[in-house]
Order: sequence, then C-alpha cells, then structure tokens
Amino acid sequence: MRLVSGSAWSTGVAVVAAAVVAASSLSACRAAPGETPAQKAEIGDLLVQAGTTTVTLAKAFVPGQPNGLYKGVVSVETEGQPDSSARLYQVNAVCSIENEPNWPTYDNLYGNALKDLAEAGKFSTTTRWQILYHFDGGVDSSGVLSRQPWTDRLKDNLCRRGTFNDSTASPAT
Repeated sequence: MRLVSGSAWSTGVAVVAAAVVAASSLSACRAAPGETPAQKAEIGDLLVQAGTTTVTLAKAFVPGQPNGLYKGVVSVETEGQPDSSARLYQVNAVCSIENEPNWPTYDNLYGNALKDLAEAGKFSTTTRWQILYHFDGGVDSSGVLSRQPWTDRLKDNLCRRGTFNDSTASPAT
C-alpha cells in the first residue's frame, strides 16, 4: 500500500469536501427524503412530510385541463393527536403560471373531507374547503380546513413548486 504525501492528501480532502457541498446544494432543490412527487406517486406513497403530519396517496391524482387541474384523495395522519386515525381528503389543485396574462395570480387548493374512499367524486358542501396561495405571498382560506403546513407542501408537490420544482424551463416572456 502506498502512502499519500500530506499536501496531496489535504488536496484530495478539499476536493471531496467540495463535492459533498455541491451535492448537498443540489439535494436542497429536491423533495425531502421519502417524499414522492405526485406525478410519480403510487397508492400508499408518502407525498408530504410536514412536522409530525404525513400525507400519503389514497387515490391517484388525475391531471386535467386547463391550468394543471389535479383531482385525487390523500390520507392525512398526525402523530400524537387524540384521534390518531388518518383523515381522508378529496383534493383538487388548480396550478397557475406566474406573470402570464389572463391567468389567475394564485394556486388554488380545494376539496372536502371524506369518510371513506367510496365517497370520492362526491362533493360535500358541509366539509368543503379552499385555500388560495397568491403569488405575492398572501394566503386566503375558507371552509372547514384552514391553511396547514401539510397543505402548503401538498400544493408545492402538486404544482411542482419549491423543493418539488423539477422544471428547468421557464414560461416565454
């Protein structure tokens, strides 16, 4: 076995350290470990981890037209809550494009609570909710579910924003 001189060894360590920093920077632009982008998720996959709350896919999101409309069902479970059973939410997301003429200036996440998957496709006015994420940073909530950390992450996942942004393209100007 050949020993490496002190200066060659320190140069090698510096190169490895730089590679680790570069890899860490790249991974910061991705979803958290274990989270699956909605467009690749299968039933039971983790979509969002927000603190002690996990959101898993219960019924696949189906893309629609226009504006990146998505419809699906998620199971939301928060560790340590008295009622530890998962809650089901039918969720629709209408994703917009920032600075595009005639497009809304917000992303729209809305839906309703479900008792079981058999109710999917039916909308209840008593359990309905809506959250508008304005591009200027404002958020408006209405209905029985207000903005939560998991709704913020789910919107990012569905609309491919934040750490879920997988696009290198930008809209035409």
